Amino acid sequence: MTAVAVRADPGRWVRDAKLGLAVTVGAGAGLFVVGDADPLDEMISDSIRTVPGALLLALAACGLAVAGGRLLAGVRRALPDSRLLTVLLTLWCVSLLAVAFFPTNLPGTPPGTVAIVHRWGAGLVAALPPLIALLVADKAGRRAETAQVRLLRACGLATLAACVAFGAVHGPAALLGTTFGAYAGLAERLLMALVVVVMALCCRVIADEERARWT
Repeated sequence: MTAVAVRADPGRWVRDAKLGLAVTVGAGAGLFVVGDADPLDEMISDSIRTVPGALLLALAACGLAVAGGRLLAGVRRALPDSRLLTVLLTLWCVSLLAVAFFPTNLPGTPPGTVAIVHRWGAGLVAALPPLIALLVADKAGRRAETAQVRLLRACGLATLAACVAFGAVHGPAALLGTTFGAYAGLAERLLMALVVVVMALCCRVIADEERARWT
């Protein structure tokens, strides 16, 4: 008798990751309505000043954490020798949970330990995705330099540049609890939009790699 190995549905992790990203986008859109935070000059985390804003912020972060966890499942299936990616994705998910469950301080109040944990977590939430995207593009590009891989690499580089620029201009204020510069809120929201885009592209590229690996 010949044993037959039956693989799990290869699309399941992709669907779960896309659902997590969709939840994040929906919750993020809701924050414009109920977050009571100026989208031009205040941070997304300042939405905690209202209960609906705090709940939607936590939901958005958890949605990204789900997407990251399911993306990690795809990495393990599609990309061999992915230890660094595993570490970065795990750290990203932990950082997202820190953002969700360790709220920042209310505007006008000094940051405490919980707020500092939140701010460092938020920094990693923004900084890690471009590195993850570039690693995925590098590994996938070794098999075939497809248009999707090139797009992922370009978006990863753009997100990395945006992250470095944001960190240089607004990073000290975010980590030290001082006043943010003009349009810091807009810059953060654009950066987080890029984060969602690169993670969605990572899902697509890794799914393509899985199909190529198992067919």
